[in-house]
Amino acid sequence: MPVIVNPAPQMNGVKGNIVALHCSLSSGSQWSKLIEARGEYNAIAPDISGYGTYPPCHDAAPSRLDLEVQHLSRQLETLAGPIHLVGHSFGGAIAFKLATSRHYARRVRSLTLIEPVLPSVLLEQEIDHTLYQLFFHETARICTPLQFGDKELGLKRFLTFWNGRQFWRDLSPSKKSELMERVNKIVGDFSAIFGEGGVNDVARQLAVPTLLFSGGASPAPAQQIVKRLASVIPSVRHIHLPEAGHMLAISHSTEINRQILRHIDAAQSKFGMVMQFNPTSTA
Repeated sequence: MPVIVNPAPQMNGVKGNIVALHCSLSSGSQWSKLIEARGEYNAIAPDISGYGTYPPCHDAAPSRLDLEVQHLSRQLETLAGPIHLVGHSFGGAIAFKLATSRHYARRVRSLTLIEPVLPSVLLEQEIDHTLYQLFFHETARICTPLQFGDKELGLKRFLTFWNGRQFWRDLSPSKKSELMERVNKIVGDFSAIFGEGGVNDVARQLAVPTLLFSGGASPAPAQQIVKRLASVIPSVRHIHLPEAGHMLAISHSTEINRQILRHIDAAQSKFGMVMQFNPTSTA
């Protein structure tokens, strides 16, 4: 079930829709502060399959990004008017897939990606291949114990890769237990992102205004993915926070949310000017 605030099926007095997608092992509640600051926008933060209010995955099974989009489609179809997509990590990969899909691209007015995990970006240039192999190797280390039923080891390796060893040490037993109930889903998340090819070619054709975020304390592959996307997306702005880690959407939410809403306002204003110029256009 999504977190929905001020649904506006008729768009009366509402500028548009913000759709915010969370990272793996999180839920739509991750975006509560962004939703509170939404202003005149309708805002939803759907739970991605396997997380939040959805049943946990009992098997460590593969998935695909198009299946994740399909899972969200029923909620997105209830929205009237333009869409502003925001995504963090795995949610960023899904947001990218939505923004570049034939079905939704015409409705998307802006895109914000916070360290989206799209590893095929690292295959285009030989200098990035080492980082791709590092990411792939860590993925195998995380997923292999999960496929053999060792949830605790898989979770420990996952959280350590993204957040460092101290994060695991500081995590309470109750929180570890809570996350272990959901951890099988990350096998599907990883298979979905590594199965998504041709990202660079699609990114070069992305016409929507795009805002990218990266953190200087994040794993090197995640930072490089953002750099490469920033070099190929035509209408893009990249904000790098040197002291932030991969969870910057939460740890630096005040600064990031302010930038996201400015980006959305600018894109919406530009769209409004186009509509005035071409009154026959439809949202």
